[in-house]
Amino acid sequence: MRGSRQAIVRVPLLAAIVAVTVGWGSGTAWAQSSESASPAATLGEAMDEAGLSAIAAKDSASEGRYVAALYFSGRQMLVVGAEYAAPELLDVKIAAGNYRDVYIDLSSASVLETRLFVDDYGANGLRREPTGGVADSATRGGRMLSLNGDWEAQQISEADYNDAYAAADEDLAAILALLIAHVNES
Repeated sequence: MRGSRQAIVRVPLLAAIVAVTVGWGSGTAWAQSSESASPAATLGEAMDEAGLSAIAAKDSASEGRYVAALYFSGRQMLVVGAEYAAPELLDVKIAAGNYRDVYIDLSSASVLETRLFVDDYGANGLRREPTGGVADSATRGGRMLSLNGDWEAQQISEADYNDAYAAADEDLAAILALLIAHVNES
């Protein structure tokens, strides 16, 4: 009896150790910095140096698609990328340096199904979960994902939450790269 009891105790203990180790491992992967962290810092620095609070650019890789950002130095970055039905209007505004107007047009009058809107608190790239109390968010095609770590409250699975975060982070990094290039050209 004693031998079988020890085996019973060891199996749950071993399972608990494996579960904790696996949990730490997966948590560590998500705790790493986001893809958009470095470009967000670079864009923030470039905008500070240029004295800009808004920037916009045409996405040369996609016909009729534009990107724009409002920047509140070191505190917040609002970023949008979308197709626009009247691209010539945005081309004129970008050429004139009316970046805030482009941002407003993309945020309100762009093609909803193509729109990605990111609210990056801290202007430090998207975070899977909040660091400092306020959660970043990404709204794609009108559906908002609050990056607060509570996927159940958003009625999605953890896997879907992670996938949506990864996609938004990757897309944000690409948008920020376009905006960095435009600031450096100006």
